[in-house]
Formats: sequence, structure tokens, C-alpha cells
Amino acid sequence: MQVITGTDLKRMISAAAECLTEDKDRINALNVFPVPDGDTGTNMALTLTAALRELDQASPESVSKVAQAIARGSLMGARGNSGVILSQFFRGFSDGINKQDIASGKDVAKAFTVASQTTYKAVLKPVEGTMLTVGKAIATACAEACEDTTLSAGAVWEIGIIAGKKALADTPNILPVLKQAGVVDAGGDGLIVALEGALRALKGEKIQPKTPTAQVEVTDTDPLNQLIDQQHESGIVKIKGELVNKYCTEFLIKGNDLSIEDIRDSLDAKGDSMLVVGEPTIVKIHIHTDNPGDVLQFCTQLGDLVEIKIDNMKIQNDNITEERGNLIEFPTERIPENQETKPIGVMAVVPGQGLADIFTSLSVDIVVTGGQTMNPSTEELVKAVESVNAESVIILPNNKNVVFSAQQVKDLSFKRVEVVATRTIPQGISAMMNLSLEDSLEENVSAMEDGMKQVRTGEVTFAVRSTVAGDLRIEEQDVIGLSEGKIALAGQSVDQVSIDLLHKLVNEESSIISIYWGDNRSQEEADQFFSQVEKAFPQCEVEIYQGGQPLYYYILSVE
Repeated sequence: MQVITGTDLKRMISAAAECLTEDKDRINALNVFPVPDGDTGTNMALTLTAALRELDQASPESVSKVAQAIARGSLMGARGNSGVILSQFFRGFSDGINKQDIASGKDVAKAFTVASQTTYKAVLKPVEGTMLTVGKAIATACAEACEDTTLSAGAVWEIGIIAGKKALADTPNILPVLKQAGVVDAGGDGLIVALEGALRALKGEKIQPKTPTAQVEVTDTDPLNQLIDQQHESGIVKIKGELVNKYCTEFLIKGNDLSIEDIRDSLDAKGDSMLVVGEPTIVKIHIHTDNPGDVLQFCTQLGDLVEIKIDNMKIQNDNITEERGNLIEFPTERIPENQETKPIGVMAVVPGQGLADIFTSLSVDIVVTGGQTMNPSTEELVKAVESVNAESVIILPNNKNVVFSAQQVKDLSFKRVEVVATRTIPQGISAMMNLSLEDSLEENVSAMEDGMKQVRTGEVTFAVRSTVAGDLRIEEQDVIGLSEGKIALAGQSVDQVSIDLLHKLVNEESSIISIYWGDNRSQEEADQFFSQVEKAFPQCEVEIYQGGQPLYYYILSVE
């Protein structure tokens, strides 16, 4: 522990990623708002896991080369605001030990100092009481400890963690919203989990192993198969009388270091009723798709496929006549063929098939699956931008937790990229209504930014835990309404909360109400709500669309 070598750092970051992965659900639960999309822990874990893939190619001959690989991998794999800030932390750490073969205690202190400085510079408006504050406390304590004495690298690292934990415990006293929710900052907690896991690896302590693969059983009585049976009964989709995604495809992948998250993300566009479960060496796939060959072809790159089963549900269910909404997922790649390169293209991050259809109808070139709970990585955004047949590309994040990742693409793409920082789906749609391909990039960005300001957004979901939000006492599973991202009201009825929320959004100048219903609402429920809105707001034109978004019963737009 006197110094940290490249081999040490590689082992430490592997342990940090494992600890974040194991603890991600607890970190997610620290989300200030009780909405079902707290994903700080998941984003940080996926970000650092992406760094491990880069580490596999890195030479451990020097600590600086390993740190560079961590910075590069975490940047490309960064998901959500917390993931981007974590990647910036490791970018600064790498800059702080540049050209070092080994890292002493003073080198570690300098690396943490530059890491803290880099994260503050990366955030447009730094907020204290967050991961930034925790990182600064770590850096300050380490620097002070090394002023008058020589300490080992391990000792400095441990001093930093002790100071970071103290700062984390104090975050509710800095941010009132944390104290009101009774939690500490989730990002700061995740940073401590990662650094503490790294220290344990440096000390030679064992990280708690995951459940052994041998304990994973896939049998006819397995709960997974019971869930699949339920999906068979309720997940069959018909559009205008024609069965969609008619091949029920099931199989196992046997391999090494299989990532459930990556597999799920990659298959998301290939069908619906998808389940991806298992362990790093065995994963079970269940998906309804119209192209089982595409699914199998992709998965053969990951490992050996066994127990393959493909059933044609159209033949099995010819007697089904009930029409249901379009629940199929959408392609994530829309590369124009045989077309000249145009001056301006648009890429949008969207959750849900119906919403994807709307954005593509408004001339969006490529849609990336994403939004709440499924923030795309920086690398995914870069690849999407590069696939657009245009000289420059405008990105619409459509989610506040994707904006930061989108902004990183500007420095990573070969194309000129601009981000119109839409934070909601209605803002994105309103921005697209102001796109004019006859105008310059600058004129379009300005017009789209003006357009997004002309709409107000409401969202209706449910509470995942009991909490207090201002004067509201919210119980777990209550229906909650958000106005412009802030909790405005709570209740027991989805429709009543939605109507009450609209009363807060609609004013004398409002003329159009747009309703986007999610995958947890039926066509009948949506139609009934539409009638209620028309009756409650006769002065407004009311439009309704199937959005297909997860978790949110309704997304409401008022213009």
C-alpha cells in the first residue's frame, strides 16, 4: 500500500465497479423524488463497468496508462448525469497522475484534487450538497494530509474516504430537498461506494462474490417461466387485425462476462415482451419478434446458444380477435440509403413506440431508445449521431438526465453537433415543430430553443416510497402528478390526479392539450380519460396519442 501500480489500479477499479453493481439498488432508492425512475446507482455502475471493457485492452505497465483507459472507457460508457460526472472525476484523476509509472501518497492527493476540479468545471452550475461536494472534501483532506508528512498511497486514499463520508452525511444540511426526503446525496454515496471498494481491493480484502452461476436454474417451474407464461397470455399484440412480433423466441446464452444490461439494450429494438435474466456466464432470453434470425445472429457473438425455441404465435392464436395498441419497440438505427448528405440531421432520445413514431414523422433521422431508467450511454449517442447522413446533427435529449451525456457528444463526434436541451417529450415535439431544413444550423437551434419554451409539461406516475414533498404527504404507491418536473399533487386515482394536474397547467392563453398514454394504460382507459379532459376543458382542443412510455401513465402537454 506504499504506492499504487498500474496492476493495483486495474484491480481497484474492477472492485469499485463490482461494489457499485452490487449496491446500485440501494443507491437508486436514495433518489430525492419518490418517482419510479431513480437510477443514479445504475448509471454509475454501468459507467464504471464500461471502463472495465477499456481496461481489458490496457497495459498495466504504468498507473497513468491504466488511469487513461479508465477515463476513456468511463466517458464513452457514461449514462445519465451521475455517470457523466463520475467519468469526469476519473478523467481528472487520470490528468492528476499523468506520466506516472506508480502513484505515491502525494500523487494520489494530487489526482483527487484534479479530479474534483474537473468535475466542478464540467458542470455548468455546480450545486453543493452533491457528489461534487463529496469529491471536494476527499481532495481537500488528502492534500492537507500530505502537506507536512509522507504517507502511503493507501493511507491517503483512506483519509479521503473518511472525509468523504463525513461530507456525505452533511449533504442533507446543505441541500434542504435532501433533508426533507430524509436521504443523503445518491451520487455522493455512489462515489464513496466506488472508492471504498477500490481501497478494499488495494488492501487485498475480498469483495463479496455474487451468487454462483451454479445456483441459477431454468426449469419449467422457475418463476421466470411463470412470468413468461403470463406474457404469452397478455403480451400478444395486434395492429389493425394483423399480429405483430409473432415469433416467440427463447434461448440461453452461455459465455463469459455477459452483461444483462447491454444485452437488454441491444435487443430492445428487435421486439417486445422481452425478458433478459441470469448471471455473467448464463443468460436467458425471451422476446416476441418478427425477425428471430436477427436476434439469434446478434447473440451468437456473445457466446454459445442452447435450448433454442421459436414458436409462431400467429398460428397458435388465429382465433384472437381483440385488437390492442402497438407495443412493438422501434429501430434504433435509421441510416438513409442512396441519399445525398444533407446539411442538418436530428437525433432524439425517446421512450416508447408511439412517441418514436411521432418524432420520426416530424423528420427526426434517428431515434435512440432512452429516457427515465434507461439513459443511453455517451457511446450510444455518438454512434447514433455518426450514423445520420448529415453534415451536422441536432440532439434532442428529451430528458434532464440525458442532457449532460448529449453535451459530451459535441467533443467526441467527427460531425458538428448542437444540443437543444429539451428535458421533456413535449419540449422535444415542440422543438421539432420549429425545425426548418431551409435555415442554417444556428437559426434552427435558436428557433427550436424558442419553441420548447412554448409548452408546459405534466407527468403522472406513482410513488415508490413514502415521503414528504413540500406540504404534500405522499404514501408508497400513491399516484403523483409532476408539473415541469416538480411534484405538484398526489392522490389515489390516476384520472383525477391527471385532471387536477391539467388545471395547474392550463391558463387563459392555453389552446391545445396533448395526451400521451403509457404502456401501463389500456386503450379503453385512455379513451375514457380523453373524454374527461374534453369535458373539463372545453376551451381547448384535445389530442391523444399512444406514447407507449414506461412507468408514466400519462405525459401531458399544454400549449
